[in-house]
Amino acid sequence: MLSGCKKVLITTSVYFCFLSLAIADYPLRPVPFNAVEINSDFWRPRLQTQRKTLVPFAFERTQPGVEHLQAARNFLAGEKTEGHRAHRFIDSDLYKVMEGAAYLLQLRQDPELESKLDDLADLISGAQEADGYLYPFVVHSHELYNVGHLYEAAIAYYQATGNKKLLNVAEKSAQHINKVFFTGDPKYNSGKPVRQAPGHQELELALVKLHRVTGKQLYLDMARKFLEIRGVTYVPDGEGVMSPTYAQQHAPVKNQNEAVGHAVRATYLYSAMADVGTLTGDTEYGNALDRIWGNITNTRMHITGGLGAVHGIEGFGPRYELPNADAFN
Repeated sequence: MLSGCKKVLITTSVYFCFLSLAIADYPLRPVPFNAVEINSDFWRPRLQTQRKTLVPFAFERTQPGVEHLQAARNFLAGEKTEGHRAHRFIDSDLYKVMEGAAYLLQLRQDPELESKLDDLADLISGAQEADGYLYPFVVHSHELYNVGHLYEAAIAYYQATGNKKLLNVAEKSAQHINKVFFTGDPKYNSGKPVRQAPGHQELELALVKLHRVTGKQLYLDMARKFLEIRGVTYVPDGEGVMSPTYAQQHAPVKNQNEAVGHAVRATYLYSAMADVGTLTGDTEYGNALDRIWGNITNTRMHITGGLGAVHGIEGFGPRYELPNADAFN
């Protein structure tokens, strides 16, 4: 993926990669984290503290996610799972910690940490159904958000170790989602493609990353399709979390002009729009992002850079609603 890369030293510890590619892409791309060695007196000790203290603590705090996946694996194996209480997004917290832990494997060889990640990859694989479906909660909330973070963890672990175990799980999941949402699966929606964008837009940017690491066009096409149908095939009609603006479903993304709704969902969406627009050469995404960027920086950004001042929706409020004592950000 990095053939033709000229490695350029930017600081004492960070390189960026200038690429000449036949396809559309960013003119400046960072090299993969596993190709960078950080030796500075400022950053390396902090990374070592992460490895010794923060990552073990984070794994401890995300143990409920492990138990959630264990229950799903046991259920698929025909074992009883009495007394287990499912949770909508606890798996994603575990996946985020796994991704961060994989980044730390670039510090040095760490058989203990690598073994833990490998065991978790086995667990996740065991919780995946034969057709690729992977979501222990069953009630459909934050579903594609969760698997998006799984894809990012899988990519980081593969880049750090060369182990494709979790990457294979991610690809199997993505191919299942493509079938359900865009080609049709007899098990869902009477076999008709669902064609509805996820409420939480983590999946789109994760699919772009999956495309980058595998070179498979399918995943970039999926990210583009999810962007294309947002605000088109389904527009909610309600208030609060069911308002049209909450998950940026009020208009096609290329027609959007201002930052609205849940701030995390919005910035995930904008990241995916930037990636898909760049990789496909579709300038309409960039035009929309220019408008949204101006709206954010001129009317909806705290001086700290915080976005999304309103607690109730964890998101953007009216223009210039930027309280100084209490904000979500």
